[in-house]
Amino acid sequence: MINNAVMRKKEPIYEEMRSLAPYFLIISGVYLCVVIALFFSMGFDYTLIIGAVYGIFVSVLNFFLLGKTAQAAVRKATPKSAQTYMSGMYCVRYLGLFLLLTLGALAPFINLVTSVIPLFFVRISIVIRTIKSKEE
Repeated sequence: MINNAVMRKKEPIYEEMRSLAPYFLIISGVYLCVVIALFFSMGFDYTLIIGAVYGIFVSVLNFFLLGKTAQAAVRKATPKSAQTYMSGMYCVRYLGLFLLLTLGALAPFINLVTSVIPLFFVRISIVIRTIKSKEE
């Protein structure tokens, strides 16, 4: 049982998430500082902060599901079946993302704008990591 848990931690999705985590955490921390500064200085309501935290959670969940999907697709027997699986899961993942953002839009305690912005943080983290690795 313990050996199985160790093997799971060595899966590519976990390694990828660990390599992106510092960049994502820095970007998210700066974002939360900006949101909190806006909250206190401009007199916005609490939905601004809850929306930012909700958006960061949705962003992490989206990236994790993308990685798990890619990992499962690699294990498929043929490239065609992997492509079909990825396409199907792409639709399911974006449907889930749409539903979570719709929930955020309908909930009176979540600011939609601040919950959408963190969806770009993973992509920004990947770009920063790529630029940094090319410099080394």
